[in-house]
Amino acid sequence: MPLFVVILLLAGQLLIAPAGFAQDASEALARRLLNSQGCKACHSFEGTGATRGSDLDKVGSRLTREQLRSQLVNPQHRHADGRIADFSHLQEHEIEALTNFLSERR
Repeated sequence: MPLFVVILLLAGQLLIAPAGFAQDASEALARRLLNSQGCKACHSFEGTGATRGSDLDKVGSRLTREQLRSQLVNPQHRHADGRIADFSHLQEHEIEALTNFLSERR
């Protein structure tokens, strides 16, 4: 097979793969953040964690994507007493990953 045909085939695969890869990477990031940011110290998720806060398994059916994002970006807006952690140190792509992942939990 000529080299340029192989290159074209590989380039075609690169154009197809990123969407699925990006979604998998975003979910993996969100899951890492749920564990590393201490979410399970208050919330339960997939059978593990505490029950002091709401269950995150179906949070997307209770809150809109915008409400979830607001909880992460500006927790004082809803929890003036500071019951939710401060996530201001997270980068924008991390906030997006968490927001997207949690909004899909139904």
